[in-house]
Amino acid sequence: SPDPRRGVDPPPAGNDQPAKHMFNVNWLLNDRPLTELEELSLGVLDHLLVGTSSSTLYKALMGSELGEAITGGGLSDELLQATFSIGLKGVSEEDVPKAEELVYSTMKKAAEEGFSADDIAASLNTIEFQLREFNTGSFPKYLSFMLGANSQWLYDGSPTSGLKFEKPLAELKASIAESGSKIFQDLLTEFFVNNTHRSTVQLTPSKTMEE
Repeated sequence: SPDPRRGVDPPPAGNDQPAKHMFNVNWLLNDRPLTELEELSLGVLDHLLVGTSSSTLYKALMGSELGEAITGGGLSDELLQATFSIGLKGVSEEDVPKAEELVYSTMKKAAEEGFSADDIAASLNTIEFQLREFNTGSFPKYLSFMLGANSQWLYDGSPTSGLKFEKPLAELKASIAESGSKIFQDLLTEFFVNNTHRSTVQLTPSKTMEE
């Protein structure tokens, strides 16, 4: 994997605004097509990490009181190469390194220790319910079907494979029944802990940018 990259940008800030910083850590997860099982498992892992206020990574960042709010949308897997983005806004300059290190250490700890059976069951039930209900809210359902099909069809895959979930869901449940959170720990190790194909973007407010 390539070396991690860092970028610092100075967005404008008013003289009466506090000099609070914002950062995001962004991973490019795969340089090969993901299997259906990996795609589904990453979706459940995303929920385990940041899906709710009590999720592992979300709770660690907000509980640290190093920042004011979570940034980054977590997992994005609509394209051929999936990404994961997480960070904080409202961070003091001296706390940015601490908050960034907390992201890495929380990921590493989760990869080593795993997740509780209750947490896995709750996240899996949430994702399975979403897949079966396919409730798109006010967003047109036919467009959701099209986008789901395109996630594979655009890359020479079967258009229906982006909509099917029964087979990988059964495989994931079997894996969890056999070895608990190991499948999620392996994903964390491969796609996050040992993956240096990532960037950190830090926004450092500048009160002279607009001059």
